[in-house]
Amino acid sequence: YIAYTAGENKSGKVYRVNMRIFYKVSGLLLMLFFVASCGTTGTVKKQKLSKAEDNYVTLAKQMLDTPVNPEITADTKIKLGMGSYDATLKMRWNESIQISVTMLGIMEIIRIECLPDMIVFIDRSSQKYAVEHYADVPYRNFTGLDFYSLQALLWNKIFVPGYADPEMAIQKIKMSEQTETGLTLTSTEYDYVFKIDSNKHLLQTSKSGLGYNVSVNYGNFKQMSESVVIPHNIDLEFNLTGHTSKIGIVLDDVSIEKGNWPNRTSVSTRYKRYKIKEILDPFL
Repeated sequence: YIAYTAGENKSGKVYRVNMRIFYKVSGLLLMLFFVASCGTTGTVKKQKLSKAEDNYVTLAKQMLDTPVNPEITADTKIKLGMGSYDATLKMRWNESIQISVTMLGIMEIIRIECLPDMIVFIDRSSQKYAVEHYADVPYRNFTGLDFYSLQALLWNKIFVPGYADPEMAIQKIKMSEQTETGLTLTSTEYDYVFKIDSNKHLLQTSKSGLGYNVSVNYGNFKQMSESVVIPHNIDLEFNLTGHTSKIGIVLDDVSIEKGNWPNRTSVSTRYKRYKIKEILDPFL
């Protein structure tokens, strides 16, 4: 499975250091899920907010609804501290989210797969895997995160945990502020805050609670088609008990075309099943 084994014999220390970095990146991504749980360029067409904007309801419905593009795939750079690591991102609306961290941009080392009913973590270097249902993940009781909330975070959309139906979710969204530069929406359940600029771009999703703060910031918006605009920079920051972690995601070679990749990854029978916490604890 992993051609890098040859390098382990020559320099086990280098291998372990590299794997620690990959696990650190994966751990931070998983922590975001649990707690919060392309090169195409062009000028973005600006659709200014009207003063009334139907008092935010029309806009909120647009940002809750199924996207025009049901798929996004992209080459990805994950920035952690001074380092930058290669990965790929594949998303299919309401079906699957896959993040693959690679060695030298070639060999997949770690895969995180989010499905509507579970999160799957695959470590190809040590042939381990883990499966967690959303009801069992840490912190979910006060974040309410599920698959639909996670896909909204990565798809630059607003959401209300537990309400996958936009018609139900809109009843839980209110406008807390409106200015000349944009407006702020808030979910009345779980208190997520969404900041939207005057061009109808979602700039930030955040949530604060006792001992923690999570924010997702979006930038570098690019026009992918007549009606699709995608942020190519996603910056994640979370503070737990006074410790702040930051991770940046930069998208490149983005495609919104339909692909033929499978929603679910088949795991070899040679792999051993563990808890995600058991796999990550030695590296975090």
